[in-house]
Amino acid sequence: MTQGERQDYKWRPNDNSSTTRLRYDLEAEHWYNSFKSTELKNKPSPIVTQLDLIGLLLQLVFSLFVLVVLSLIKFFKWLTRI
Repeated sequence: MTQGERQDYKWRPNDNSSTTRLRYDLEAEHWYNSFKSTELKNKPSPIVTQLDLIGLLLQLVFSLFVLVVLSLIKFFKWLTRI
């Protein structure tokens, strides 16, 4: 098969017959099912998602606490210099 034949899609039917359309529909359905199956396999479980959210909230609370403590320390140091 030459490069020209490949570019003209001679290796695959491209007419508009019912057989060709059926084959393309079946192939498209196969690809769609494959992608959906892979998507379901890689989807995290709801408990993992909830634990991630709890971890982010705890990290936020801890970071805000550290920010407040450091701000208070800096404020008291500023007060003692006055």
